[in-house]
Amino acid sequence: MAGTSVRPVQPTVPYLVTEVAGHVPLVLDDLIGATTVSVKADDEEYRLRGAGTRNGSAVEFHERELASADTDPPVWRIVEQGDGRIIAEPPA
Repeated sequence: MAGTSVRPVQPTVPYLVTEVAGHVPLVLDDLIGATTVSVKADDEEYRLRGAGTRNGSAVEFHERELASADTDPPVWRIVEQGDGRIIAEPPA
């Protein structure tokens, strides 16, 4: 993937997690810690940089650019679907 799409993320669209740190994610624990996550919806792909923490049956992924001093980064909720897919719900 060449980088982040120029279109803004749509807050009501669930995104399929297609890659975590260069590989296809198998379980939610693949998203724990500092990493890069690629998500896709409607033929648009986005690259998220940040860190994930487990919160029950989901991962909260705090999106943060490396050089950013933002103290309130956007938080994505990432969950496993019953069919084996991993879905990222963008911040509202």
